[in-house]
Amino acid sequence: MGNSLFNRGLGFLLLIACFSRTLAAPIPYDPIPNTVNPVVLNEVRDLKIFLAVINDNNTGNVERGKKGLYIGPDDFLTVSVFFRLHLDTWRFALTYNNVTSRKEEYRYDLIFGGLSKRYEKNGIEVKPELGLVWKGDCGGDEIQNGFHRMKDLPELFVPYCDGGLAAFAAAMVSKPIQLSRPFTGVLSSSMEIRLISDLVPSRFSPMLGYQAEVWPGRLQIEMLAGARLYINEIDEYSNMVRSGAFAAVNAKIRVYQNFYFDTGIAVFPSQNLENDPIYKDKDHNYIPQISMVFSWNSAWYGLYNYLEY
Repeated sequence: MGNSLFNRGLGFLLLIACFSRTLAAPIPYDPIPNTVNPVVLNEVRDLKIFLAVINDNNTGNVERGKKGLYIGPDDFLTVSVFFRLHLDTWRFALTYNNVTSRKEEYRYDLIFGGLSKRYEKNGIEVKPELGLVWKGDCGGDEIQNGFHRMKDLPELFVPYCDGGLAAFAAAMVSKPIQLSRPFTGVLSSSMEIRLISDLVPSRFSPMLGYQAEVWPGRLQIEMLAGARLYINEIDEYSNMVRSGAFAAVNAKIRVYQNFYFDTGIAVFPSQNLENDPIYKDKDHNYIPQISMVFSWNSAWYGLYNYLEY
């Protein structure tokens, strides 16, 4: 019990410390960005702030579940919250994941903290990153069951796995290409590799993305397709994820001046997941995740950066 309380306290202190230091910094005024040329906007070196919530999209309640109207299983990545701060070419990311497995009957929380720097040469972008990942009990059970109580769903009580701290190194290489008529927009090919010392399996991901403005200066649509290929296995993590293709679509709306709102859905390969409290005998080959991102000055920032798990 004491160790559980210590882990929760450590997790919350990490979150609070990083948020408070960031929010204490003054935010300079910046005029409305010019959204005519997406490639140029991606190269703007200024301050960007992101706050996002991701969920696996259990939108029903028990009665709706009996009628088969669940969209997602409320399993795997139950909820994810991330905060990102970009200043010039430097990028800081802090992510909190709450993960549950009904079939295997365990849960764990993950906190990722990483610092990266962006380089560009001959139209090729490279983003190396270093960071830490912490696994343990950070109150994810209370968050999940709080939502369940609000939606009249059965609460889920499963034990936490053993935790710990691990280091990771990652790199992202991408090549954006400005397209001309009739397919105006930006086409980008990229490759990401993430090597982690423990707790989470290492992976590499080839991807192809497309960005286009539907309403110039107001609405951007982005599509992304690729694969998550895992190099090794980590017990609790690998019981739920597998190598395979994924796809995502996102809409970015400029709400007011430099304030943006994104919403999208991604479909990831998965395994050994329960469906919902009613249908306990089904596994999922793929699972949907809904994302909502609130950002300041983010302009044409890419969908890939919202897909953490």
